[in-house]
Amino acid sequence: MSSPRPLSWRPLSSVARRWAWQAPLACALVVLALFGTGMRFELVGCLYLAVVTPELCRVDLAEHRLPNALVLPGLAFTAVGALFGWLGDGRPPLVPVVAGLAVGGFFGLLALTGGLGMGDVKLAALLAFTGGTISTVVVIGTVVLGFVVAGVAALALLVSRGGVGNIAFGPYLLGGFWASVAALPALG
Repeated sequence: MSSPRPLSWRPLSSVARRWAWQAPLACALVVLALFGTGMRFELVGCLYLAVVTPELCRVDLAEHRLPNALVLPGLAFTAVGALFGWLGDGRPPLVPVVAGLAVGGFFGLLALTGGLGMGDVKLAALLAFTGGTISTVVVIGTVVLGFVVAGVAALALLVSRGGVGNIAFGPYLLGGFWASVAALPALG
């Protein structure tokens, strides 16, 4: 009779390693969304974004793409929240729809010039639609902060490396979105 094999330590799988840092970050973003927006139907889109933000950032930084499988369902979650918000207070969600279309159209024009990818266009439209359900401050903040911080990062790369190369723009847009949500309570 042979003795049992000793238990060996196995490295965590790549999925487990990702969840080890993504789950706490997603939970922190959920708390930020609750703190920034309060309990309301429109929170549904923010909660979805809180869950997918870490993975969107990881994929965009590693592969320079934003998967439709993570971005497009956010439109449905935000639409459901906006619809129930409309049923609850009687105001149609015109601001979020116009914000999503306007920002998406603006980013679409930028994509035609080759400066952005279509994933960035779809993400920007989603963030504007979701932000519009909360406040126009979030819509404006997302775009402005995304461009400013990405510009500073590009300038730093230019100075340190002598060139910029491709920059993953999704994390900057998401950072602008969450910074704007975090600023809402202070803005009253």
